[in-house]
Amino acid sequence: MSTTIRFAGAAALAVLSLSTALPAAAHIVADPAEAKPGSYFRTALRVGHGCGGGKPTTAIRVTIPEGVVNASAQPKPGWEIRVETTKLEKPVDAGHGRMTDTVVSAISWSGGSLPNEQFDEFGLVLKLSDTVSKQLALPVVQTCAGSEVRWDQIPAAGQRAERPVAMIRIAAGDGVQMAQMNHGHHGQTAAVKAGDIMVEQPFARATPAKVGGVFLTLKNGGGTADRLVKAASPVAANVELHTHIKDGDAMRMRAVENIPVPANGQTALEPGGYHIMLIGLKQVLKEGESFPLTLTFEKAGNVTVSVPVQKAGAPAASGGHDHKH
Repeated sequence: MSTTIRFAGAAALAVLSLSTALPAAAHIVADPAEAKPGSYFRTALRVGHGCGGGKPTTAIRVTIPEGVVNASAQPKPGWEIRVETTKLEKPVDAGHGRMTDTVVSAISWSGGSLPNEQFDEFGLVLKLSDTVSKQLALPVVQTCAGSEVRWDQIPAAGQRAERPVAMIRIAAGDGVQMAQMNHGHHGQTAAVKAGDIMVEQPFARATPAKVGGVFLTLKNGGGTADRLVKAASPVAANVELHTHIKDGDAMRMRAVENIPVPANGQTALEPGGYHIMLIGLKQVLKEGESFPLTLTFEKAGNVTVSVPVQKAGAPAASGGHDHKH
């Protein structure tokens, strides 16, 4: 079973979790490469060069291992995404009391062209089981204009593999440091940047209901205005952009097509104003947990941020005041 999604256009894609400008690597690696059991883990497969002979990379396919109960791919302009699924004989625990008998077995990107002398990253969000093993191997098949290389070798202790597999280390405990779980003060995550847009202080409120809200601050460091045009998350069936309008003495929500971010300015998504609605939640939002949210900007492109869940009724970091929906 598989599904195919096509993304076209020439908009720039924000490269996730890139700390330095890197030269061509000797193999395909996962970055970040450290995760916690039971978490939604955002990582990216970094492709550092072609398959040989100067040929560009035209497709990659990653096999999703056991221990991952759900997986989703980040869109890339000009590349087609194919998701393959497998039906299990027995349902497995997908977390938060949900059981599933269908899991993602592989994800591939194709139809694009990555020159041999350039590198890029292919983003993934993986929902890990609570009992995942100490490390996960992500075998990748890299295709380059008719030829292919299989990055699937697990090196023996003290040895090097010719085509090493991308590895993710699983570490339990609160001391794990990961890009998407790097919490700062007041339970907020580290800022994430897409183009000129900086996404700061995202949070959601704990709720047992089927709807929830996400609040954050968007700061535009460039001289051109931008707009948030879409949001998506694997924890909800639908994600909408909303604002509040005054109707008599009451404040009511309504959906909007976009949220503007002025040039050299900022827009706060806070209770009583602009915010992001999670509709048809697939799990209870519990205080202390986090989930991924992908934002799409008209000019800055896509970026994924980890959203920590705070207690019910938590105020906006910017000091915004609550209004009834």
